[in-house]
Amino acid sequence: MIRLINRVLLLCLVFMFIMKTEAQEVVKLSVQDAVSIGLENSKTLKISNAKITIAQQKVMEINANRYPSLKFISGYTRLSDVPAFTFTLPFPGSQPVTIAPVVLDNYVMKLSAAQPVFTGFRLQSQEQAADYLAKASQSDYQKDKVELIAMIKTQYWNIIKAEQFVRLANESVETLKAHLKDIQLMMKAGMVTKNDVMKVQVQVSDAEYRLIEAKNQVQLAMIGLNNTLRLPLNTQLTLLSSYNEAPQQSIGMESFLEDAIQNRPDIVANDFRVKASEQNIQATKSSWYPQVNVFAEYNYNNPNQRIVPARSQFDGTWATGIQLSMDIWNWGITSNQTNQAEAQLAQAIDAAQLTKEGIQTEVMQSYVLLQQALEKIGITKKNIEQAEENFRTISQKFKAGNALTTDVTDAQTALLQAKVNNIQAYIDYELASVRMDKAIGKQ
Repeated sequence: MIRLINRVLLLCLVFMFIMKTEAQEVVKLSVQDAVSIGLENSKTLKISNAKITIAQQKVMEINANRYPSLKFISGYTRLSDVPAFTFTLPFPGSQPVTIAPVVLDNYVMKLSAAQPVFTGFRLQSQEQAADYLAKASQSDYQKDKVELIAMIKTQYWNIIKAEQFVRLANESVETLKAHLKDIQLMMKAGMVTKNDVMKVQVQVSDAEYRLIEAKNQVQLAMIGLNNTLRLPLNTQLTLLSSYNEAPQQSIGMESFLEDAIQNRPDIVANDFRVKASEQNIQATKSSWYPQVNVFAEYNYNNPNQRIVPARSQFDGTWATGIQLSMDIWNWGITSNQTNQAEAQLAQAIDAAQLTKEGIQTEVMQSYVLLQQALEKIGITKKNIEQAEENFRTISQKFKAGNALTTDVTDAQTALLQAKVNNIQAYIDYELASVRMDKAIGKQ
């Protein structure tokens, strides 16, 4: 009975595994589909977008300080009992007269408004600096977007390359197996030795080993792309795009450098940060100027302190005026803050320059790789033609008994390597194009 139960459980587990395998999702993707999914699901871009919102709200927060503020204050205070202020007239029979009665329950209601008139240009500078930082955040978002697109495309083309290697490895295995059958027949006819057969068997085993490695590379590359696209890691991807089999000669490097300087989001972001630092200097210098505010208030208190003698009832009074304040001496705080802001500006300028230099280097390196891939494509095409002709010639000689088994396998290996190099060159061109697009800030 126990054995029967165990068998049933085992069958259930096997059935569940089969159902899970069959239910494994298969997604068909072009390279643009992959980019769209990646952009939509990216947590990095959502974080960058949240930073934009924060920066924009900071601008609105600073801008709000330029408008009148309105405050309402209300409170209640219970005072300890004290003797009332009284006096007695110097006449016989005079009764004490209370001048200021004691009011133990105090109620306060105050409505006040204030409007800054002049702040030494502090609010204007702070608002402008915050606006520049908000624009820098938007450029940072574009930078993250460009980098994400480049990552997705790179992973996509690496899967294509791995799949092409699997195709070539399969082709190699089938060719070697066919050769093995031929040589086994030749051994039966006494035309070759058993050692020749074993050599081919070793070649077949080696080709099958390379096929397994190639398949594993496809799965590993697919997991990486699934992770970037935030798809289930075991999703099987069917890639629809194919590499360009007729790439064109690229334009000059100077044109790429101009595009990079104009379009790279990180250059734009650094320029905005430099402008924001300049405005911060103006904001810190505002303390050298007087601060002018106008105010108005309405008090509805019980008792109202402006009414004498005090009485236990609510009375309303108002006041309005203008206020001027200025720091006469603050032990160099304003100077220190200004020096800090100037140092931050110098830091921002140097960072912007370093970024431009790094981008120029990146563009030049990408251009070299692009040109190199184009040259490799032409060379590998010729190599394939030569390797195919060599393999055809050696195969004919072998069938005629004028070539060794090792000559055939060597020719087959050379042909396979020529095809691998050709695929590598085409994919390298696609990867170099992706890298160049990233270098110039193209989306």
